[in-house]
Amino acid sequence: MTKLPKKYVSNKSWDRYKLIIQNFLDDDAGRQTITWAKHVNQILTHGEDYTPHYYNLTIEALCYYNAFRNWPINKASTTGQLDDENLSIMISHRYLLDNNYLNDDGYWDFNWVEDRFIINGITYMPCGDTQVSQAKDQALVFLLILKRDRDTKITFIT
Repeated sequence: MTKLPKKYVSNKSWDRYKLIIQNFLDDDAGRQTITWAKHVNQILTHGEDYTPHYYNLTIEALCYYNAFRNWPINKASTTGQLDDENLSIMISHRYLLDNNYLNDDGYWDFNWVEDRFIINGITYMPCGDTQVSQAKDQALVFLLILKRDRDTKITFIT
């Protein structure tokens, strides 16, 4: 009878894997500088309507343009079907940690409804997010799927 090993992948191998993935995304990958328009949570004293304002945060992400239609983000309208398939961005967990962009649970602290991202002059809104590149004990990369936002006017706090 053949005895199976207790572990197939050693902790040392996992640590090497994590280092390779993190270094690739943080040092080698063709990252692009993009603008994270982080929504300012402000409540007006009398509850009146307001124009939303945003912090202008410059971040670096690996942009994956949806050339092969990896996910369907189409919606029907009275004039036809709008194609909202656009792109996704990937950001390493270490990059977000180093810049204090993680919440208490270790997840990217962004406002899924209100935050916007400006890439090549086009405004995008989040429409899906997940962690990817799972190592033994943690996810190493965040993937954020974005779609065009044709309606939001971005006003940055100066």
